[in-house]
Amino acid sequence: MSSIYQPVERYHHSTVQVGDCLYMWGGVQPGLPRVHNNEKKKLMCSVVEVCHVSTGEWVQKPTTGDPPLGVSFYAAAVIRNEIFFFGGYCGHDKCYHNSLYSFNVDTFNWKELSPTTSYCGPWMKDGSGMIAIKVNGEDYLAVIGGCGLSFNNTPPQPGAQYSQDVNYQRCNEVHMYRLKSGQFIFSNSIGVFRLLLMADSRPTPEAKVKGLVSAINSLYNIR
Repeated sequence: MSSIYQPVERYHHSTVQVGDCLYMWGGVQPGLPRVHNNEKKKLMCSVVEVCHVSTGEWVQKPTTGDPPLGVSFYAAAVIRNEIFFFGGYCGHDKCYHNSLYSFNVDTFNWKELSPTTSYCGPWMKDGSGMIAIKVNGEDYLAVIGGCGLSFNNTPPQPGAQYSQDVNYQRCNEVHMYRLKSGQFIFSNSIGVFRLLLMADSRPTPEAKVKGLVSAINSLYNIR
C-alpha cells in the first residue's frame, strides 16, 4: 500500500487558492539553507505544493525559472491564473526584498516582474499585505504596510508613516503595481489611497479597503 504524500512542515509561508486547487510555496522549513542563494536553496524553492480541494490530495510539482529569494514573510495575491509574490525575508542576516514575481499555475513558471532595489519603489521589507484590485477594469496590485530596515533601504514614501524604532521599522506605505505597464506607480501614499478608493467592487468594496488600511495602521502601531 503506497503512502499518502504530505508536504514537509513549514511556517511563515502562504497558501492561496486558484480554481479548485491550493498552492503552497516557500516558508521556513527543515534543511533550508540560511544563505542569500545557493543550489540547495534554489532546489528546495523550485517546487510548489498543490492540494486538490475536492479530494484533499497533495502533490509536489517542479517549477521552471528562478523563484523569489524572499522565501518567508512574503505577501501573495492572485489574479486569474497567476500568483504574485512580493518582498519577504531572505533567511540570512538582515536581508529583505522588494521584488515582485509572478507564478503561472498553468505553466508552473516563475517570472521576475520587478527586481529588488534600494533606489525606488516600496521598502525592502517583510510582513506586508497585498491585494488584487481593478480600477476602471484594469488590474493592479496594492502592497500595504510591512517592516524593514531604517538604513540601506529605498527612500521613505511621501505621506507614509514609519515607527520610531532604531533599526527595524514598521510602516504604512501603500504602493500600487500596474500590471499593464509593469511598474509601481505614484510616489505619494495619499495618491495611491485615492486610487484604491476608485477600485471596482472586485474583490473589495471601498469600505473594506478603508478598513484594511486602518487595520494595517493598527497592526503596525503606526503613530
